[in-house]
Amino acid sequence: MSLYLACLYAENFRIFGAAPQKDGDNDASLCLDFGPATNVLVGENDSGKTAIIDAIRLCLLTTAADFYRITRDDFHVGPGGRAGTFKITCGFKNLTTEEQAVFLELLTTDDDGNVALYVTVKAELMEPLPPHRVSVTTRSGRDGQGPALDGAARELLKATCLRPLRDAEAELRSGRGSRLSQILAGYPAMRAQGADDFDKEDDSATTLVGILRRAEHHIGDNEAVAAARNDINTG
Repeated sequence: MSLYLACLYAENFRIFGAAPQKDGDNDASLCLDFGPATNVLVGENDSGKTAIIDAIRLCLLTTAADFYRITRDDFHVGPGGRAGTFKITCGFKNLTTEEQAVFLELLTTDDDGNVALYVTVKAELMEPLPPHRVSVTTRSGRDGQGPALDGAARELLKATCLRPLRDAEAELRSGRGSRLSQILAGYPAMRAQGADDFDKEDDSATTLVGILRRAEHHIGDNEAVAAARNDINTG
């Protein structure tokens, strides 16, 4: 097994408030642990499920083409008013030797020698009045004090994030950028299917791309298709 998202911490992000600053303070922050297998979030409406998913999206980015823009509404509003900053941390554990080598400069090692990768996003509301510009930094470390994540590290940590499924029949239709394509693109067994192994000599193919190339080849040789193509080219 390779690395997995093991924990999520959030302070002053949406419904989740501040961590205690001194003994006796209420802890309104989010501290959530995940297991290495499938994890399910269950809760009432407005209990913070979407905030948890969006916090992960902000930390890891996504493979989809959509862009998440931090707004003033992402900053928690408590008894003392709206917070001026928020912090989100995603922690990964169970890194393989190869993964440790890739993220070597970004890793955190505890006193027991356990290695983890923490990605911390800090956002600051720069202006109290519109347009409410926000400053954002993404660094490694539990407190965000480690080295900044470069483009390669962020690309490797991108996650496939799907919006709530309201209409399964419509939203799981095929197409470029569709939910189905996002799921398949992130599925490990599909990685080798992008190779074109179509061989014209023996008319064989085993990968998805190869099978599609083989079909394209035979469709192009179809008499009706060839006739229509010639008419279009000479018309």
